[in-house]
Amino acid sequence: MMGPTYQPSTIAILKHLQEHGPLTVDEFGKLKHIGTTAPGVRVASMVKRGTVARVDMSRPARYAITKRGLEAVTAVANGQGNLVPRTLIPVARTPAIPQTAHLLPAPACRASVDTYKALELRPFDGRPGAMDAFALPSRMGTTLHYRDGRSEAAL
Repeated sequence: MMGPTYQPSTIAILKHLQEHGPLTVDEFGKLKHIGTTAPGVRVASMVKRGTVARVDMSRPARYAITKRGLEAVTAVANGQGNLVPRTLIPVARTPAIPQTAHLLPAPACRASVDTYKALELRPFDGRPGAMDAFALPSRMGTTLHYRDGRSEAAL
């Protein structure tokens, strides 16, 4: 009969807890063997399995290895527990199905051809008379300055 199966990173974390004592979630995140799982998710998963438990009600929470966690480390060390293999097993590819949707004619939409005028795409005319002020000169002292660069003396 085969024993329980454990992630290699889980066993590494349990060994670290066994040697160094309780850790906070932030300290779990700093361990190099945590893997790609977020530290909070990893700790919650280990608490759910019963391999770690909260030490006390301090803030931030500290977690220590439990009796079940010690049994997991011992089982793997004695060959009674299994580690999840790190290599992936290749999966056979299914044969490609030819894609022919692009060869079909596009469905015709007669309503849009006959009635749609696309008024929003016409050039913007603005409000009539809104730009008339730009034809008038600016007065600076006794001189009138026009936008085209010419100047006149004011009367």
